[in-house]
Amino acid sequence: MDNWHDIHLLPGKPADLPLIFQLERAYITDHEPQNVQAWQSAMHRHLEQWVRCLPDTVVAAVGDEKVGYMFWEKASLNATLASIHVKPDYRRRAIGRLLLARFEENAARLGCEIAELHVFEGNPAIHFYEAAGYTVIGNANSYVTLSKDLDVRRNPS
Repeated sequence: MDNWHDIHLLPGKPADLPLIFQLERAYITDHEPQNVQAWQSAMHRHLEQWVRCLPDTVVAAVGDEKVGYMFWEKASLNATLASIHVKPDYRRRAIGRLLLARFEENAARLGCEIAELHVFEGNPAIHFYEAAGYTVIGNANSYVTLSKDLDVRRNPS
């Protein structure tokens, strides 16, 4: 893994859907095992979302290997990070930070003022988001909602 610092962010393509499926399945199995059956039962909705969000999907590659991705959705002036994943062997190498920053940049560029995301209660990733400036604004159905004002990114001073 000598080239881990050679990180490229690429636009999502249909060929990336198997990577998204693989990492989404690994997440749900590892972090929300009680929801695996419901997740599998809703696969048609997941596939629809993954395809719909391809224009707003960014894939991280280290060398020739695709190691993570993020995709998001826009609703009015809000941008919701729908999913972000980095393969376990590539975590703690700034890939997640790069993907999160690209989400915020793209959302701000398209006129969004607020970035938000939802994290399953107990997921240690919440600390990653708080370190990136996100604030907890609520809880619903075992998920914590975090939010960040994007005005600073749109109007740097």
